[in-house]
Amino acid sequence: MNINMQITPFSLLMSVIWSSALAIFNYFCRKKHFFIRQVGITNILFLYLFSIVRMIIPYEFSFTRVIPSGEAFSNLCRDTSIHKIGANQISLFSVLSAIWLIVSATLIIRFFYQYVKTSRELSAYSIRGDEQCQRMINRILNTDRKKLNIDVRRSEQIDIPMGVGIFRKSIFLPNEEYSASQLYYILRHEYTHFKNEDLIIKVLIHIYWCIFWWNPVIYLIKRDLAQILEIKCDLDVTANMDSLEKAQYLTTIVTMLKNAGAKKSALAFLGTTAFVSKKHNSQTIERFKIVSNSDGCKRKNFLFSGSWFLIFTMLIFLSYSFVIRPDYEIPLDGGTTNAVMSDNTIGSRYTVKCVGDIYYVYFRTN
Repeated sequence: MNINMQITPFSLLMSVIWSSALAIFNYFCRKKHFFIRQVGITNILFLYLFSIVRMIIPYEFSFTRVIPSGEAFSNLCRDTSIHKIGANQISLFSVLSAIWLIVSATLIIRFFYQYVKTSRELSAYSIRGDEQCQRMINRILNTDRKKLNIDVRRSEQIDIPMGVGIFRKSIFLPNEEYSASQLYYILRHEYTHFKNEDLIIKVLIHIYWCIFWWNPVIYLIKRDLAQILEIKCDLDVTANMDSLEKAQYLTTIVTMLKNAGAKKSALAFLGTTAFVSKKHNSQTIERFKIVSNSDGCKRKNFLFSGSWFLIFTMLIFLSYSFVIRPDYEIPLDGGTTNAVMSDNTIGSRYTVKCVGDIYYVYFRTN
């Protein structure tokens, strides 16, 4: 079956609306711990990815139905695309598109520049971990089927343990003294991030934010996805722990947070997996609550989660079933356009041709 696809400003607008609505809906559901227990944190992550996919595939298909918009929206589209501004007589739509592309390209270039620059600085101003670090990482490798090549280093440039690197994986520790249990939990946490490919997800989400920086919902998605990755990592690390071990793990988080707060400055870094967050105490409290009640997260309701996925899938298909457009087609280049008149009693088709500031309307009847 031949399915025609096209991207228009109106299909892009619909993708923004639907993606934002799905993300906000998922966010408020995710904040309920009952929802996490019933659906599972991994499934919630996939539901977020559904909304992201809807945003990056803004197509109209052959089955997409066009719904005429009201007069206000039609006039706004006309003014944005046809009316010219400036000495060069450029449409506002062209100006906004140029700003979008320039800012997106700048943000992406800056991100990769900072990523490479800070990675080199961390490697240059760090030392390899001591025998205790190597012993602990070997202990983790011996108990895991997926053995990763990870370098453990200490640095004065950071105040929080973090994982860095997609290809050359490294765990960086602040140059402090750690007990055996603290060091084990920190390395286990960061190792689990690498095993789950969380750094790749964080980098892709940041690039996604760079492209759609103008959508305020993207900031919500970016922040909450980072929290979901931390919760998922916590649950993976503590999956087989008893109550005492969980208490020690959570105590380690508190200790690292206090040590980080006592330091005045540290190297800022994007695209990492930090052990704790100094900026958002509410997120740390949420991690505590979920880990403390993690036994309930193991008993997911498959009927409930399956129904939720079905609802999301149906909403995705519904979002492609229609698109809202003006009553007539907007000529983005100020040239010729064809459209169907909104007055069904006339039933005529017409062509609008713009010559300078004068518009000529040519009617034809079939």
